[in-house]
Amino acid sequence: MFLDEDHEALEAAALTKQTLVDTQARMGMMLDLMPMGLLIHTRQGIIFGNQEAARLLQVPQNEVVGKHFLDFLSTHAEEAAKQMEEAFDGRIGAEPTEAEVRTATGQARTIKLIAGALPWEGNPVVQLLLQDITDLRAIQDRLHLLAVTDELTGAFNRRHAFNIGHALFRGEKAVAGKAAVAILDVDHFKRVNETYGHSAGDAALKTLTQSIQAIIAADTSREMTFARVGGEEFMILFPTMKPEAVFEVCEQIRREIEQKPILSAAGTFRITVSVGVALQQEADGSFDVLYSNADKALYQAKSSGRNRVCGLDSEPASRRGSTGNSART
Repeated sequence: MFLDEDHEALEAAALTKQTLVDTQARMGMMLDLMPMGLLIHTRQGIIFGNQEAARLLQVPQNEVVGKHFLDFLSTHAEEAAKQMEEAFDGRIGAEPTEAEVRTATGQARTIKLIAGALPWEGNPVVQLLLQDITDLRAIQDRLHLLAVTDELTGAFNRRHAFNIGHALFRGEKAVAGKAAVAILDVDHFKRVNETYGHSAGDAALKTLTQSIQAIIAADTSREMTFARVGGEEFMILFPTMKPEAVFEVCEQIRREIEQKPILSAAGTFRITVSVGVALQQEADGSFDVLYSNADKALYQAKSSGRNRVCGLDSEPASRRGSTGNSART
């Protein structure tokens, strides 16, 4: 009788063990089918990673164990470490962490990290859920770019530039007398369209934009915002720059535009620009006032002969130069 009971007990134990093994295997299969990456992590390192996590980290699944998740991050490692530590302490972070994963192949993937504590006894263990948001982030970045740029030229659009300008007059960062605005207008642009066609006019605006963007990009020590604010009208915002430097940049732009040939199917031609500059005064209470002053300076540049840089209520900072084969009369 006792032998039968022992035999039954051994069979039950074996069945229980096999059930646990089968359950573990099934759980592993289920975890591997998850659409999100899953890491089981101690403070020392990873003790389990599913297939999606291995794909995101670009590491063979059997090599994930023993590594530390933070070693894979190329950005926002401190935020991820803080979120993991909160999970180890049983706390829940308010917001997921978004970071870039550095893979063995050099590919960058953007992931969203959600950390949570697991109710295991002994050594604290957390689960890390990794969501691949690379494509979503690319779409968001593209939509943001479309929202802030001009479709034809690729320069910033009026709304974005004005938002930056208005921000200079708000909050603790607002400093009186530091900002400047330059408004550029293509001289006799209507004649360009009439003489060479609207596609040539578009080519002229694109060439102008490329020239100005190149000048701005070459000066990495200064912060400038360049935008198309009207048909053939553009604006440059200088948040913090000495007045003489502002006029130097504007004169450099005027000369570059004057000398740059515009290539089109209808022929090669050149354009010139008139530039009005306004320097922020202590009495200027808003960006709209500063922009209006720049517009008045632009009127002065046009009325005094065009193809020149003018400050408000000042002598033209430059005189008309030789334009070669220009569309002006």
